[in-house]
Amino acid sequence: MKLVIALITFIISLATAYASPCEGAAGSFHVNKGGELGGFVAYTAFVGKNAYLGKDAQVCDQARVYDYAQITGFALIKENAQIYNEARVFGQAIIAGSAQVYGTAAVWENARVFGSAHVYGFAGLRGNVQVYGVARMFDATYSSGRYF
Repeated sequence: MKLVIALITFIISLATAYASPCEGAAGSFHVNKGGELGGFVAYTAFVGKNAYLGKDAQVCDQARVYDYAQITGFALIKENAQIYNEARVFGQAIIAGSAQVYGTAAVWENARVFGSAHVYGFAGLRGNVQVYGVARMFDATYSSGRYF
């Protein structure tokens, strides 16, 4: 019986997590330029009219996504992060803190960018790479390690 109760509690907690984007913050789903329903945007965050937000992506807190940036997959943009120009963030990538991703840079898979880090130019971050602090990543692809 205890196992059944534990299993039910676990399932409810999973359902609540998926049903509460941005940790339960108030917001709405973005409508992309072509009329397609996109991901969740907290009312305190901003997604520009030309940016593309996939259906499972989240933009939380005071984060900003603008210009022709694309956020897809289960990507999470939060805190004061900014994604702009033609940058792309996808997979299960997380951009947080005051980090910025711009130019034609791409961040994907499980990559993490946070702190005051900048990823720009033709940079690509994929896999389990972490970029944080005041790191500046540009014009190369990184697939593992920590840069700060």
